[in-house]
Amino acid sequence: MEGVGLRLEGASYRHSIYAPTLLRPWRTKQGPGVHHINLELKKGSILALVGPNGAGKTTLLRILAGILPLHGGQVLDSESVSLKSEELRERVGHMPEQVRWQGQKTVEEALSELGEMRNIDPKRIDKLLMLVGLRQRKSSPLSELSQGMRQRLTLAAALLGSPEILLLDEPLNGLDPVAASAFIVLLQKLTSKGVSIIISSHQVEGLKDFIDRLALMHRGQILAEGTPEEVATKLGLKPKTEIVGTGPRPNFNTFEQTGTVEWIDESQHEWKVEIENGNPTLLEKLILQGIQIESWMKRSPNVVDMLCAATGMSVAEVGLEVASSDVLPLRTFRGEEE
Repeated sequence: MEGVGLRLEGASYRHSIYAPTLLRPWRTKQGPGVHHINLELKKGSILALVGPNGAGKTTLLRILAGILPLHGGQVLDSESVSLKSEELRERVGHMPEQVRWQGQKTVEEALSELGEMRNIDPKRIDKLLMLVGLRQRKSSPLSELSQGMRQRLTLAAALLGSPEILLLDEPLNGLDPVAASAFIVLLQKLTSKGVSIIISSHQVEGLKDFIDRLALMHRGQILAEGTPEEVATKLGLKPKTEIVGTGPRPNFNTFEQTGTVEWIDESQHEWKVEIENGNPTLLEKLILQGIQIESWMKRSPNVVDMLCAATGMSVAEVGLEVASSDVLPLRTFRGEEE
């Protein structure tokens, strides 16, 4: 399987939930998890796992990291050899969502301790600090690091074993735009060296600009996967025109357009609408009717559009927590729960 770093076939896992009864105080039952996941990771590429909180992204990453055992299906390497959990741990670097770097140990001391536990050559510590941009801060106490520096240190820890595959759980959380941009450049540098990366994120803004492939997750399942363009096509999404104007709220149904007008700032009488098939003729009609247009911009479907189309959720809902009872397998796409 040339060009493939890792492949999942029918991967499934269900968490156990403590559910005691009077006669069976240690009783457990099956809870949420991931179900029949088929996914392929290309070598030297970035794949984004996107979905609402609770969609099963972290569970899937923990399976790939060898932390959770598979209850069904298999994980295959580039030569279609099935990998066990211990073999995955040797090949995969895992960057968890929250790592607390605290205390007065220096950056170099903290990373060196982790390296000693894994019998890593001490010379690699300095190379990793240079790679992630922390060499100048190697003598800094952990307590003095910014959030962006802490994320870089966590990435360095994940790279200690020279992994072929890197799993990043919400790596951009808490980063300001500048730090996030710098982190993305660092990831692209790693892919140029042949490292394959899976990013799990519910922060979808700007993802499409630097990922190679996208997998939309909901209720423990992959709903759509491919390049961003392929996913948009599968979901039947088309480019839209965003129009911003001021003054009275226009009724676009008169122009045989679909779209809902919403206020941006009611006190300033500013409105915004997104419509399909916007064209210069429509713009001319609006101006002739005395409607004040501030901006007119065509845009391709973004990740939020794709997630809403795939899950049936609203823009407001895709960023909310999903209850555990909702993370259960569906009989069919958008079907009823089992």
